[in-house]
Amino acid sequence: MEPGARLPGENHMAELFSVSRATMRKALSKLQQEGQLQARKGVGIFVRQRRTRYVIEDDLRFSQSLEAKAAKIDTQTLELTRAPASQEASLALGIDPISQVIRLVRLRIVEGEPIYLTSKEFPADRFPQFEEAFATNQSVTDAYRAHGIPRYTREETRITGGFAHRHEAKALGLTHRTPLIRVSPVNLDPEGRPIEFNFGRWPLGAVELVFNQRREQGVAGERIA
Repeated sequence: MEPGARLPGENHMAELFSVSRATMRKALSKLQQEGQLQARKGVGIFVRQRRTRYVIEDDLRFSQSLEAKAAKIDTQTLELTRAPASQEASLALGIDPISQVIRLVRLRIVEGEPIYLTSKEFPADRFPQFEEAFATNQSVTDAYRAHGIPRYTREETRITGGFAHRHEAKALGLTHRTPLIRVSPVNLDPEGRPIEFNFGRWPLGAVELVFNQRREQGVAGERIA
């Protein structure tokens, strides 16, 4: 079936393949956990869209990094609060664990399919007017520029694997314990000071991460599928 296609009902497929409903249910669950299918509550089960390429490169907006030609990209802001830093963010940003950060949680949706869940933390003392600067276009880049940061560089991007926790699965429209790619970039200002810790989650079968710091020169980068 084509990517994005809706599967027939469970009973129909069990009859089509001459298996029991229990066997079909188990097979569908496994394919969802592998990231090949996606269940949409109250709608049905769909074949996942083709894998999207995401270029990891300094100073690019999400929509520029996401190589989804002619795709509709939507963003939902799930949380924008000020709170104590997480342990991971306090280490990455070099701040005290009790220091306040701006926490931004967003969901990226491509052609109606949730594809990326991200939790960002910014040192609050660097961005006193973050909410106001962010509000107009829902843009972190705009918030940076409003605070005198015209560009940023990525200090590192750590990549790990794991299985979706229940809250991650719910946000991304996945079955619990579907494999995820977890990425943790740290961004620096022009003076080399950490300004952002990001914890992002991609469904394993949904993305190809491409490291390509010299794309403008036409030099191929390292890929992680």
